[in-house]
Amino acid sequence: MSTFGHVVPTLSSRTARQRGLSLIEILVAVAMMTMMTASVYASFSTTAQSMRSAEKIQQKYAVLRNCLARMGTEISLAYLSHNRPAGEDRHFTLFEGRDQFNSDSLTFSAFAHIRMRKDANESDQSVIQYFLAKDPNDANRTHLFKRETRRLMGDVPEKMEEWWPAYVFCEDIKSFDVKYWDNKRIEWRDEWRTMKQDMQPNRLPERVKITFGVWDADLGKEVKYVTQTLIPMQERIDFSR
Repeated sequence: MSTFGHVVPTLSSRTARQRGLSLIEILVAVAMMTMMTASVYASFSTTAQSMRSAEKIQQKYAVLRNCLARMGTEISLAYLSHNRPAGEDRHFTLFEGRDQFNSDSLTFSAFAHIRMRKDANESDQSVIQYFLAKDPNDANRTHLFKRETRRLMGDVPEKMEEWWPAYVFCEDIKSFDVKYWDNKRIEWRDEWRTMKQDMQPNRLPERVKITFGVWDADLGKEVKYVTQTLIPMQERIDFSR
């Protein structure tokens, strides 16, 4: 048998078939994997950040909607009554909407007080006051504050702070504007004063328009949020008729 038909593999041919990746190929593969990982991480990070921003914005809008809805409900329960103790000249029921440019105030009597405890010495009739003021701990922030009595006391709006504490109703409100629809003059009024004889002493507005001004950092401007509410009982209650 001839030995020339069988080729014995040399060392160089075995090395060529068995060798692995070179250092440059490994570095290129690692770089590609790193780029892909970084790209996926950046994508997920951006998505998570967008979700957090959207949730924060939605939460802010939800708070504003709830505040406007709550205020609208309470204003819709406003009323006036001519009935008071004999010889008493205090205004136990009132509706005082005072215009102060972008910092209006509103004080009114309403069937809106909620008793939280059984047999509490409170009434469903109360006087509610809304006003804009600086944060006592941060002068750069302005909030909408609320003050509410437990019953009708006959206090004028300026004296309510002596007896009833105020709390933050809605945070970071830059402006608070209230308009009142006069169905007799067919126009919006900047003020509605039932405690002044030359204004509207015996009736309430048909509608009230509430506007919140909130600073939007993304848009770089103040954004307005508006709602309207109807007041069913516009004439004062008088049992002497």
